[in-house]
Amino acid sequence: MSTSGGGEARPRGVRWLWPGSLAGRITLLLLGGLTLLHLGSMVVHERALHGAESGARLERLLGRLTTATATVANTPEASRDAAAHALSLPGIELHWDRVAPLPDIAPPIPLAEAATRLGPGARLGWDPKAEPGHRAVGGIPLEAGGWLVFSANWIGAPSDAPEGGNVLASMVAMTLGIALASALVVRWITHPLRRLADAADKIGRDLHTRPLPTDGPSEVQHAAAAFNAMQDRIRRLIEDRTETLASMSHDLRTPLSRLKLRAGFLPEGEDRERMEADIAEMEAMVGRTLDYIREGRDAEPTRHTDLAAILQTLASDAADVGHDVAYEGPARVVLPLRRLAAKRALSNLVENAITHGAPPVRLRVRDEGSRVVVEISDAGRGIPPADRDRALEPFVQLDAARGRGGSGLGLAIAARFAEASGGRLELNESRQGGLLACVILPRVQG
Repeated sequence: MSTSGGGEARPRGVRWLWPGSLAGRITLLLLGGLTLLHLGSMVVHERALHGAESGARLERLLGRLTTATATVANTPEASRDAAAHALSLPGIELHWDRVAPLPDIAPPIPLAEAATRLGPGARLGWDPKAEPGHRAVGGIPLEAGGWLVFSANWIGAPSDAPEGGNVLASMVAMTLGIALASALVVRWITHPLRRLADAADKIGRDLHTRPLPTDGPSEVQHAAAAFNAMQDRIRRLIEDRTETLASMSHDLRTPLSRLKLRAGFLPEGEDRERMEADIAEMEAMVGRTLDYIREGRDAEPTRHTDLAAILQTLASDAADVGHDVAYEGPARVVLPLRRLAAKRALSNLVENAITHGAPPVRLRVRDEGSRVVVEISDAGRGIPPADRDRALEPFVQLDAARGRGGSGLGLAIAARFAEASGGRLELNESRQGGLLACVILPRVQG
């Protein structure tokens, strides 16, 4: 069993028979239902039509045979065959014979009613392989002697059914018409749902998107109104939390500056160095917190950004201070991004690899056409697979990977940047056994 996009388990063998989208399922149901309806109505219509036609043909045949029987019976025996031939018509060939044309056995079931109506003693049979006009053969005994023998087209119902080609052409034309009409109607019906799904997908990236139009069917109107209300509540909640954290982080800068100034007046020694180190760490934590809050909310415009140039700069800066960091990849990879946000996110990943990993640290970028993949790897202890999702959450510090302190926001900032750009951040194991951070970015952002 496998799970489709809508969470519905279906066997692999029939997955293609049942579309995953609502529009596809409605179209398939309409097409199937109307096709069966058309097929049933066509069968009923054809049977009624050809049944009536067969009945009319039989009535004409009986009328002609009644007239011919009376005429030939009153004709001298020597002229009876000529008289019968003279009464022949296209589709009905008549002649006179002294012997019966068929043995005296029961006629085929489809012709039993017709044989009964020909009169007592009449004989009737058929040969579907005979030439047209001679498939039904019968004879009527004359009181004057001999038999009025006739051959005619098939007078029953079975072979009067429409040709298979006509049925197939009718079905194909009907199916194409229904498919076109269904696609247009279903597309019109499900458009508000697609719009709602697109808005739900964007809500985590941009809380300031315009409210959804409340049009369409009543159910969709209620869903759009509820979604707009939910989006407004989420926006107010996040804005309140963001403003609170931003205010606290910003207000901490003032006492930190005073502490730093007072520490400068202390005599040189181990206590002063420890205090300055603690103050520097607190300043870094405040800065990281402000960066995390600022991510996606600083209204930075999207512009063409050279990721390769950013990674080369980060590698050079780290190498200049003695770290084993190098860039491996193409000289230029350009795509639309928020340049400062991209530099901040990638800088956090490089700093995370240097601080919590082990050399060598390698920066790579791959251009895969529809997307660009940035890889930052180290040879440290890495992060266990069970903890990788949790490591992307803000303010989470893992003992195994983050034993040297920190704010727990470096990976979270990079993850938020990737999500805001329409991509994602993945944590895997590098070839050296350390952590491999992959930032996957789409070429065209939604």
